[in-house]
Amino acid sequence: MVGDKHMTDPQLAFGIVKDSFTRAADRCDASICETDYVFAGQRARFRVVGTDLFGQIHQPFAHLKVDKEPLQAQKLTVELWDQRYTGVVCQIGSMQENCLASSPMYEVSADGRFVFKQTLHSTICLDRKNGHMVGCMSGAAIISLYERGRPLHGPLNLWHNDQASPVIHAGLISRDGHGVLVAGASGAGKSTSTLTCVDAGFGYLSEDLVALQVSSAGSFLGHSIYNSAHLEAHHLPRFPSLVPFAIKGRSPMEHKFLVLLSQVYPERLRRVAEIRAVALPRVVQAVKSKIRPASKAETLLALAPSSLLVPQLSPGMPGFQKLASLVERVPSYWLELGPELSEIPDCVAEVIESATRA
Repeated sequence: MVGDKHMTDPQLAFGIVKDSFTRAADRCDASICETDYVFAGQRARFRVVGTDLFGQIHQPFAHLKVDKEPLQAQKLTVELWDQRYTGVVCQIGSMQENCLASSPMYEVSADGRFVFKQTLHSTICLDRKNGHMVGCMSGAAIISLYERGRPLHGPLNLWHNDQASPVIHAGLISRDGHGVLVAGASGAGKSTSTLTCVDAGFGYLSEDLVALQVSSAGSFLGHSIYNSAHLEAHHLPRFPSLVPFAIKGRSPMEHKFLVLLSQVYPERLRRVAEIRAVALPRVVQAVKSKIRPASKAETLLALAPSSLLVPQLSPGMPGFQKLASLVERVPSYWLELGPELSEIPDCVAEVIESATRA
């Protein structure tokens, strides 16, 4: 074992974890699952040792799976193994009960190239220069609900940042190719608005994390990363169509339910949409839901803090400049939410219509 959970050399850790993956792959070569996905228009190759673990990892990325579609050359390699299934133990750090998924341990090499992340049930290393991620999960049946819904979160964000597609904290839905970014602080109604629209037939890209990219034509594109949604227990009954698919966590500290939209609305999942407008939901004391224009300052304040002020994961000044450019060029609207959820999709449709006219 190298170091302890308070100090690990990320470059050394990468080499050791990579060697451990090779041992796991050699030991269980018949159980290696290989699949390609597309992240922000770039091809990523996943190699997972353990069919059950692959099933867990694949579900939130299922809508991003590609076969023979023409894409750019492979930009990311991800190699993972199931520690319990293979019997190959991670030799770095210590996946202990007090190392929670909500407060992972990060270490970054002095030059920023290598990143080491450890949570309750996973150890992930990233070589940013070569686009190579390698790691292990303690066991397919016992990984946390958060890691099941957002596998590789953190290192995958950094990889997106390196591809000039910073990950921002927002939801994204679409209709007829027109995307609406749904932004706001926790509790503002972001997930409620997003999921209500998807339930009404909108396309779904995210309820929380979106990769932002500027196209060669200068338009803003939002890329999906996960098709998962995490819902508080008291919000779940508001979505009867999701209830049969809600997954409860094993730990009493996991208060939210996980829903994988690939199991509910696979035909409504989208990979990318042009962002035509930004909607800022907020609950108001009103009889009906309605929209009204939002200022650029209000929009930036809703988007920037939770997208940019994130330790270890911030896209920095390039990310801020891209976000500021989006706010400057794309119209924004307050989405004032009344008591009836059924009114939200019509309001978002009105946002799209107004933005298209603008």
